[in-house]
Amino acid sequence: MNSARKFSLLTFFVFCFFSVFLLKAQDSTLINGLRDHIKYLASDELQGRGSGTEGCTKAAQYIASFFKNHSIMPLGADYFQNFTVPVGYTIKPETKTKFAIKVIPQGVAPESVKPVNMGWKVGNEYTPLAFSESGTVSGEIAFAGYGISNPSAGYDDYASIDPKGKILIIIRGTPEKKVDPHSKFAEHSSLRAKATVARDKGAAAIIFVSQPSDSADQLMPLKYETGMGKSGIIALHCTRTSLDRIFPRERKMPFAEKDIIASQKPSSFILPNTIVEITVAIETQMSQTSNVIGIVSGTNPAKNNEYIVLGAHYDHLGLGEYGSLYAGKKTVPHYGADDNASGTAAMMEIASQIAKQPLERPVIFMGFSGEEMGLLGSAHYVKNPLVPNDNIAAMVNLDMVGRLKDNKLNAHGTGSSSRWANWVDSIAKLHQFELSKSEDGFGPSDHSSFYGQNRPVLFFFTGLHSDYHRPSDTWDKINYAGEARVIGFVSNIVSSIAEMKAMPDFIKVKQSADASRPMKFSVTLGVIPDYSDHPKGLKITGVRENSAASKAGILADDVIIKLGETTVKNIYDYTFALGKYKPGDEAVAIVLRGPREDKEVKVTVRFEAKQQ
Repeated sequence: MNSARKFSLLTFFVFCFFSVFLLKAQDSTLINGLRDHIKYLASDELQGRGSGTEGCTKAAQYIASFFKNHSIMPLGADYFQNFTVPVGYTIKPETKTKFAIKVIPQGVAPESVKPVNMGWKVGNEYTPLAFSESGTVSGEIAFAGYGISNPSAGYDDYASIDPKGKILIIIRGTPEKKVDPHSKFAEHSSLRAKATVARDKGAAAIIFVSQPSDSADQLMPLKYETGMGKSGIIALHCTRTSLDRIFPRERKMPFAEKDIIASQKPSSFILPNTIVEITVAIETQMSQTSNVIGIVSGTNPAKNNEYIVLGAHYDHLGLGEYGSLYAGKKTVPHYGADDNASGTAAMMEIASQIAKQPLERPVIFMGFSGEEMGLLGSAHYVKNPLVPNDNIAAMVNLDMVGRLKDNKLNAHGTGSSSRWANWVDSIAKLHQFELSKSEDGFGPSDHSSFYGQNRPVLFFFTGLHSDYHRPSDTWDKINYAGEARVIGFVSNIVSSIAEMKAMPDFIKVKQSADASRPMKFSVTLGVIPDYSDHPKGLKITGVRENSAASKAGILADDVIIKLGETTVKNIYDYTFALGKYKPGDEAVAIVLRGPREDKEVKVTVRFEAKQQ
């Protein structure tokens, strides 16, 4: 072997050695960076990053500081796109509950007896519920048992009373000695279901009371409910002790309650000579939060107005005020390391890589707030875009990418462009990932807002786990090496989109299951709800191709106010209404349409089977 060849081989081996060394060093730097980001975002200091909280603000400032330090420029005047979110409620002083009760001695004419006036103390004996409307009502009181109307199963608490205009007393739960999730009462047991039934039967208000227990005099907390909105009826929760005081001696509630449970038959009745006046004044507490938005300009002037969006939500559940699956009684931070500090950290690291080596198309990096409250941040952005929505070539979303296992990666939105399916598979194979794909571009994360604007999307996540929406989703459980591999894959996806000669086309995926809360119903309408509160009804973000809604003529941006006999005020009313129908049934839907949402349009919908 001559000396030149020896030198050539030596040079080759040295090059290989240092290449491997350099790659390992790069992986180590990336993993350490991910760990640092996630440890901070999921720290006690940030207290779960609840939207509108100080911890969420600190997270936004952390992301913006990272952007600035890595030459990722603000897209707007600064990095922050501010908006407000509901974080709680204030009970105003006008809130009062007053009773006028006549105790009539035997043989005395009722009209000659003066009523005894009494009142309840708000916060002590009763509280308005989060879904209660504000306003004043007065009238007779009726005991309506458990507030369940299920005639087909042989049980109806409303059969012997006319609820119109009355204030109803309703017991929480079901008339069963043991809770059975499969009983005929199960789907009628929630407070929202009972409120919807009472409202649609014309009741003026509901007073809920707990079943007998050691905590029967403990009031329910008045806290924000994600995406559920107001119920269209005044609703209170009171202690059993306070309620016992207004029942007549001859017909106390506990005895009626026992009779119902023993006989499995309703025992509803009007409380004689009793009038109540209820005033509820609840004010929603709003707090400011921000989307954090930066941009790296492209290198090809011909593609300067064709943007790729790489997004991840950085908010989480705070102290578990909404959306928590935690069963413990202590109030503790929900750290959200995987959901979604992992996606935020990945977005930041990819941004720093692209800032060093810009791509042909400009890339916008978005950290969304309000996702856990119903995609509020991304919905706010597409309604208030900083670049025209039509100029977005694609939106790539990262949500929960920190628990890679067995090389399995989930990819949604693969049907939203004809360019995606085989192309995504080939890149996944290159990175040795086994893809589980869904064509649908709608789903429970921020890409859905962009898909509703007819933009191609891709959504990547590593799957659910037992720590989801619990305090146990902590930084030490992240698979950092696995997330580094996901970053390599997503970086390849983004750079490949940047190099495409033309912007990817958009395809609206045909009908699949409704993107709504898990409920028991067998039909689908095919609409995508906007989970932010709307004063008139349920606003529609999008309508699926070839769905029951599209065939009936329902359009994106319509507001559903009635479906069949159910008044629709929110997502709960909508899903409650769906539960009344079977595939093939028809119903009249009323929607509001137009720029001012003031044109009523009636359409007839024919329900289709919900896909599993």
